[in-house]
Amino acid sequence: MMRSVFGAARFGAFSRNLSTKSPKVYQFEDIKALVRKPDLHKVLVDVREPSELQQYKMPTAINLPLKSAPGALSLSPEDFQDVFDLQKPSTDRELVFFCAAGVRAKAAEELAQSYGYENTGIYPGSINDWLARGGDKIKPET
Repeated sequence: MMRSVFGAARFGAFSRNLSTKSPKVYQFEDIKALVRKPDLHKVLVDVREPSELQQYKMPTAINLPLKSAPGALSLSPEDFQDVFDLQKPSTDRELVFFCAAGVRAKAAEELAQSYGYENTGIYPGSINDWLARGGDKIKPET
């Protein structure tokens, strides 16, 4: 049943007006700071597929796979909780998107804006850049 919700949501998004607000661009040091010391107003969103997380899962990030769940942010808070087992980010939080190399992150960011998330960011280097710079050794402060 959720698959049809995702499909309908994906096509419905393209009929909405897309925001013209440009996303903030994040670099390695910015993401490193967010992983070390999470900001309650920002959410790191990994849009890779669950199978890709087997390679590496960034600490503190949530996974909203673009290909298999493009309408995730269109779901009601209750449905979002049921599907992803976490609270749906509110539209006043900044969503910072990343993937493997940055292409899906940009698509996910545009889709998020169509669902009312106006405060968005992109880490264009994404996981490839993160791992190349030793990000896998970065842990959240406790």
